[in-house]
Amino acid sequence: MPRKKCGLSFSCALMLQQPGLEPEDCPNYRTCGSATELTPEEHLELIRVREQEAQEFQRSWAERQERLRVSRHQAAVMMLRMRGCPQTLESLGVTEPLDALSSGLEKLRSRLSAFEREDQYIAPEGCEAHRYNVKRGRKVFWYNKLTADTACFEPVERSERVRVIHLSHDDDPRNLAGRLGVDRRNQLTQVRTQLQIAAAAISQALALLDDGTELERAADNVLADDIENQLEQSDFQTLLLFDDVEGVIEARLSNTSDA
Repeated sequence: MPRKKCGLSFSCALMLQQPGLEPEDCPNYRTCGSATELTPEEHLELIRVREQEAQEFQRSWAERQERLRVSRHQAAVMMLRMRGCPQTLESLGVTEPLDALSSGLEKLRSRLSAFEREDQYIAPEGCEAHRYNVKRGRKVFWYNKLTADTACFEPVERSERVRVIHLSHDDDPRNLAGRLGVDRRNQLTQVRTQLQIAAAAISQALALLDDGTELERAADNVLADDIENQLEQSDFQTLLLFDDVEGVIEARLSNTSDA
């Protein structure tokens, strides 16, 4: 004789906290077996025994059991959460990088705020510091300048913007501040690149979750169609009932009038 199985794929022993309990001995056996005749959202009543806690250990099996009114869809989820090794965000390693990302963004904002001080300079893109020499007689003098690809610097004497700012000697504060400004600009543009990569990765993660939402919506639509069909059948039966009631009322009114 083939071994009997639960119609909803539950582990009877686990659900009723009775090791070795066979499906045919489970009080839910007939209910689960007839569940296939129901729509996914029609409800059935199942008996479940809660897992024992320390303070409940002395309570009897009957005291610990509870009756659940669930649909086939809810029963399917309950079965999988009991038997299917259910996972969480933490067990799948999602929360750890998420926490690291949140913490890293806070630190990054704090570090970047240091670049907004008014006592320091940040050079524009397309601008570099150059060192050049000038011969005067037998001597060679070294100077520095800030050169841009386009005329973006404010002029001293001209009315139009210029491409070069002279920064004087190597140890001149203008040269030191200008070169530090180029270094800061390079840091920030590299940070910008990494942030763009991170933002793209987050957008991709959100898109993956949206795809999952679409699957859930598709499943919900299937359930909604089943419910709608069930309601249509119910409405049709209700109309038939009303037709019968109206016929009875009309008959009684007619009899009353004849009397």
